[in-house]
Amino acid sequence: MTPSRDQELETDLEMVAAVPSIPAILRLIRQQANMGFVAVARVTPTRWLACSVQDEVGIGLQAGSELDVHATLCKEHLAGKGTMAFDDVLADVRYREHPVPALYGFRSYISSPIRLADGSYFGSLFAIDPQPRGVSTPAMEGMVEGFAALIGLQLDEARAHRRTRTALTDEQSLGSSREEFIAVVAHDLRNPLATMHTASQLLTRSSDASAARVSARLLHSANRMLGLINDLVDYARGRAGTAMPIKLEEHAEVGAALREVVDEVRDANPGRDIRSDIDIPCPVRCEPARLQQLLSNLLGNAIAHGAEGEPILVHASVADGTAVIRVNNRGATIPAAQLARVFDAYWQASPRKFDSSMGLGLHICQLVANAHDGTLTARSDAETGTTFELRWPSGCEPDAPGSRRP
Repeated sequence: MTPSRDQELETDLEMVAAVPSIPAILRLIRQQANMGFVAVARVTPTRWLACSVQDEVGIGLQAGSELDVHATLCKEHLAGKGTMAFDDVLADVRYREHPVPALYGFRSYISSPIRLADGSYFGSLFAIDPQPRGVSTPAMEGMVEGFAALIGLQLDEARAHRRTRTALTDEQSLGSSREEFIAVVAHDLRNPLATMHTASQLLTRSSDASAARVSARLLHSANRMLGLINDLVDYARGRAGTAMPIKLEEHAEVGAALREVVDEVRDANPGRDIRSDIDIPCPVRCEPARLQQLLSNLLGNAIAHGAEGEPILVHASVADGTAVIRVNNRGATIPAAQLARVFDAYWQASPRKFDSSMGLGLHICQLVANAHDGTLTARSDAETGTTFELRWPSGCEPDAPGSRRP
């Protein structure tokens, strides 16, 4: 919704009030020019609004006060006029017949337009006094012009800061709405997935071999869809500025949880040679479900991009207070220029090759690593193949007293 003109002026009033140097500038002008009233006014073709005021002579205006713009000298700045000044209106042939000085009871006056970086007129920096004052000098006019230009620069900065803050707030609001929408969609999708799981379990009880095969495919598809949904929800949380939900505690069965993932991937890919070396002999500070998600994604990536005739190696261990999960595959290497982007969302090394993962798998792995206060790295060369490695603080020493093998 586009803000109304009144809303814009109120916002400008608040913006001027938020610039801490403006009151100091007004005090300095009042002291140097010996003027009793100094102010910054926001001026448009239809409105005149006092924004910041120093009043020592009882003019009666304060921040937020309005005057008829047609009954002010500031209106002349709207027509492009520059600095205006007179020492005594009664002796000035230009303004002695002007109704404004008599209307407000001042005899001396100086003002300079405040312009923004785009050249637009914001308002005026002006000073008045009921007594004649010597303000129409080059030095005094130059001082007021300089301060008007400085105020213009500060208002530009304040507007830019306000736009940035508004954009950030809007983005955070949009991110929250996006997360909520995707979470609802994910919830609705999980219901039919639960039905698929139940149906596949019923089919496994059939003595019909073809039914068993259908069951296995159905179960694999359901697990695949559930993984995609989880990745999408995690990505949405990250985009909305929400940390991945995780609870880091000591768990003694981490090795068993990782072996479970390896076994599931083996069963789903009987034609691939997946070898594992998993040895975690003491409780590890982590969230096992998230580590299973990471390992499943890394294995899925290795299967998708590794050479079919080459083994996929899975290693997990703990040493020197650091836990490690490593997945290695052989095949086409990742060029160095592309290696730095492998954890980017939606990025794929081979865009022409269909990949149902949406390019989120490795990005989610990075989120899991960050949530564990760990680091996830990738390296790829012709000699050793492609390796993804997670390292994070384990919270345990395998050989320390009290450690135990799960």
